[in-house]
Amino acid sequence: MNYIISCEDLFGIEGAAAEDPWAIEIRLDLMDGCTPDDVIMMRRIWKGRLLLTLRSTDEGGKFAGDSTEWRDRLAPLLPYADMIDIEERFSAHADWVRSEKKTIVASFHAKRMLGSEDLFTCERRLRSFGDIPKIVLAPENDEDAAALLQFLVHAEKPICLSIMGDSYSWLRPIFLIMGSQCAYCHAGDATAAGQFHIREMREIHCLLMRNG
Repeated sequence: MNYIISCEDLFGIEGAAAEDPWAIEIRLDLMDGCTPDDVIMMRRIWKGRLLLTLRSTDEGGKFAGDSTEWRDRLAPLLPYADMIDIEERFSAHADWVRSEKKTIVASFHAKRMLGSEDLFTCERRLRSFGDIPKIVLAPENDEDAAALLQFLVHAEKPICLSIMGDSYSWLRPIFLIMGSQCAYCHAGDATAAGQFHIREMREIHCLLMRNG
C-alpha cells in the first residue's frame, strides 16, 4: 500500500520518516518559507520519495499567487524533489517539471461532487499533463460514494482518488484497496480534514485484508 505522509512544517519530517511511508509530501503553501537549505536538511533525514505541493486557495490550500509566482516558488526546490503536485491552473509548467525528470501528480480538488461523465473528463484533462491524476471531491450522500467507487474501478490506472473534509473520510482506505495509487495520511498533525494517521490506515487495511 502506498501511503504518503503530508507535512506542514520542517519539524514533522523526522517523525514522518520514522513511519517509512511510500513518500513524504511537503505542503509549501502551509509554510512561512522553505529554502533549498531546508530541503537539503530534509534530505539528510529522508532518502525516499519527496513530493512538493503548493496548493492554491481555490483548491483548499493557502497559496494565492499566479502561475509565475508558483514557478518562482518551486524553481529553487525542484532539484531536490522526486514528485511535484501541479493543479490544472499551473499546468503550463508541466513540461518544465517533466524536463527535470520529476513525476507529476496532476491534481483537482473541489468541495463538491462531479457527475460520472465529468469525472472521466476531469481524469483525461489531468492525465494530459501529469503522470498520476489526483481527484479529491466531497460526496454528499451514499449514491455519490458509490459513484466514486464505480469510477475508480473503471478509471485508467494509475490514479489517486480521495475525499475533501470529514464526511465520507472512511472512503480513503477503501479507495486504496480498490485501486487508488496512494493515500495521503499524517504522522501526528493532519494537514487536511479527514486525514488518518498512517498507523490507523495500516491497521484498517490489515483488518480489512486479513482474509485475503
